[in-house]
Amino acid sequence: MTRVTESLSTQLPDTFDHARARVEDTFDETAAYLEETAARIKESEAADNARRIAAVVATSVARGAGQVGLFLGRQGKVLAKKGVERAKAIPAKSAERTEKPRGRKRVTVFVIAGVAVIGGAVFFKSRRREHPPVASAPPRLEENSAEKTA
Repeated sequence: MTRVTESLSTQLPDTFDHARARVEDTFDETAAYLEETAARIKESEAADNARRIAAVVATSVARGAGQVGLFLGRQGKVLAKKGVERAKAIPAKSAERTEKPRGRKRVTVFVIAGVAVIGGAVFFKSRRREHPPVASAPPRLEENSAEKTA
């Protein structure tokens, strides 16, 4: 070993132990400070006031949401009754007149569906890869060089 490595090997354990002791001391001091602060916060009037205010706000929000739900339910009930009354007031003749034959609509839907299916089939066929036919013999370099020189 050289002098430098010998001196480092003798100094490192002391430095490591010293650093570990400092970290442990700092950790213990921080933990004690946090415990003291937490105890002070638990006993303070501001924390009690904050807890009370939070409880009041939570109950108010719950009551408000319940009242809004009740109000909307009542309004929905009133609107539903009005809708039923209007539906009963419409004469039967006008209800019969509004019905339209569904034949054209069905034909249109079937034509559109058929066009979509045919288009999908054409697209699928165009995207399908076909392999070239298998050659009777492997290519040779001699043939290509002879053709190029001629």
